[in-house]
Amino acid sequence: MKVASVVFASPLPQLDKEFDYLIPEELEAAIQFGVQVEVPFGSGKKPKTGIVVGIDGKSDFTGNLLEILDVPSPLQVLSLEQYKLAQAVASRQAGIVGELLASAIPKRSKRAEAKFVVESSAVLSTDGHAGVTRQFLRPAHLDGDKQASWAMQFIELLRPEIAKRRSVLVVLPDYRAIGDFEAALEANSLSQQAFRQSSSDGAVNRWTNHLYAVHQEGLIVYGTRGAAFAPCKNLGLILIWDDGDDSHHEQSSPYWNSRDVLLQRSELENVSIVFSSHSPSSEISRLVEIGYLSHIDHSGAKPLVRVTQGSERLDQETFSLVSKTLKNNSPVLIQIANLGFATALVCTSCKEVQRCVDCQTALWLDPAKVIRCRGCKRAYGNLCKCGGKNFRATSQGSHALTEQLSRSFPEAAVLTSTGSERITRVERKGILVIATPGAEPSVDGGYEAIVLADAQMMLGYPRLRALEQACQKWANALAHLAKTGVAVVVGLTGTLADQVRNLAFMEIVRQDMLERSELGLPPATRLLSITGTNTTDLESLKTKLSSLEELSQIPTSTGKTLAYTFSIANGSSVANDVRLAVSQVTKTSKNKLPGQRLLFINMDDQSVI
Repeated sequence: MKVASVVFASPLPQLDKEFDYLIPEELEAAIQFGVQVEVPFGSGKKPKTGIVVGIDGKSDFTGNLLEILDVPSPLQVLSLEQYKLAQAVASRQAGIVGELLASAIPKRSKRAEAKFVVESSAVLSTDGHAGVTRQFLRPAHLDGDKQASWAMQFIELLRPEIAKRRSVLVVLPDYRAIGDFEAALEANSLSQQAFRQSSSDGAVNRWTNHLYAVHQEGLIVYGTRGAAFAPCKNLGLILIWDDGDDSHHEQSSPYWNSRDVLLQRSELENVSIVFSSHSPSSEISRLVEIGYLSHIDHSGAKPLVRVTQGSERLDQETFSLVSKTLKNNSPVLIQIANLGFATALVCTSCKEVQRCVDCQTALWLDPAKVIRCRGCKRAYGNLCKCGGKNFRATSQGSHALTEQLSRSFPEAAVLTSTGSERITRVERKGILVIATPGAEPSVDGGYEAIVLADAQMMLGYPRLRALEQACQKWANALAHLAKTGVAVVVGLTGTLADQVRNLAFMEIVRQDMLERSELGLPPATRLLSITGTNTTDLESLKTKLSSLEELSQIPTSTGKTLAYTFSIANGSSVANDVRLAVSQVTKTSKNKLPGQRLLFINMDDQSVI
């Protein structure tokens, strides 16, 4: 009898290995790499669904092997390339292969399989993947010009691959980007060749699209970050839009991000990759600097951008611009940093900024006009510790500014768009939109006036990536400008003001990246954090990790997290050593409950600095 190696799509550490099972003769014809099988598992021998990842004539297991019970479907649901990618990402992130497979393979749909037919393939291109390139493309800056937008430039990049019956993988940050890309697909009659990978789709559609991506070549496979693991038969090109967007970061273990996964995939499958954004991430800037990525600039004509040095959001000149634009029945966008009615509160009696007693984060007035901590969300009454009962806002949020400007422009429609109350598109007419970063609605032809009202505030955030992230948010907002429009950036001075005026975001991020590198900070190094449920286990782990010369411990603000820096070159060995140490502490812990995960490893946790 032949032996099949089976893995389980599970986050449990004890299942993070391949299990051997005998293949009954009657099932041999149906079993191949990547098919799902039912196998007996555990002391009770209960049926459990696994995936075949190898077939051999023998096993290294010295005990008695059990037999595979059934093959629910002969259709392959996992490709060899997917499995190798999951193994590589798990190794880099000190994670578990099964938890990556769990997100990469949708829930099976029998209805979808009943209608799915594997079509016979045409002759594939025989020139292999010669001339593999890795690039950063800065696209045309004005997305309002639909013929030159990033989505249309993606279409031009993928056409040659589709013509050769190679598949293309497109990974996007959010559903607004998906909408823009789908519009470009429709405009170019490519929708029939495109298959979306989305957890929000129904079970039947999701499973159908997954099967097509496994079995058919020459497809456009696209989606948000989870699509980074999507199957792509005969993959020829990877495209990723705006890799610096927070949506590209997975918030659960093993905390991967689209950029690093796709870089690994490009290497493993030897295919070309193109990163594109209006402003690069510091990681992309570093890869361009060391020559790993070539830099292609298609930015074209620059819009008219003014910079005001004062801190006033709408000075007289800017107010006049907004007023004139609205009277001409044209749309206006104002980007501000935060939602709500007040971004910070000061007691009128003691003049102190009000802060949370638990986490010391500044209090604010949320959209419901409740005084609340922006960090831990705790609600507060209107009483200062000094006894004062009155507060004044140090800065207005989106809702307060909307109320104010509604009175200033009574004949215009004034709307608020935020992450929690997002408007995706508005009509091209005299409309004023107040939006927080990333929630700016699209408008055909672009806005005739855009005001970045809180530029200086966004620079002042106490974060390692404040400048980099500000550039990304400014650049994406300015991309909504019309060809004939005018943008105003408030509160910048000196060299930075000149650079923003000229849309020199590439150089701004490059300089910031080089300064951080000189200090031994990311992206020149990586940041590791390990979070635990109790201090006893953390102290035990800290002792074990103290012997690793590759790690340099850094302080944290909480007693439940350990944090370290380490060099990129030592990433593989660090991940392996940390995972081993965590496993040892977990096994000997007296605090562990059945099924509980005591320690969580994040190999790229930017939040610790």
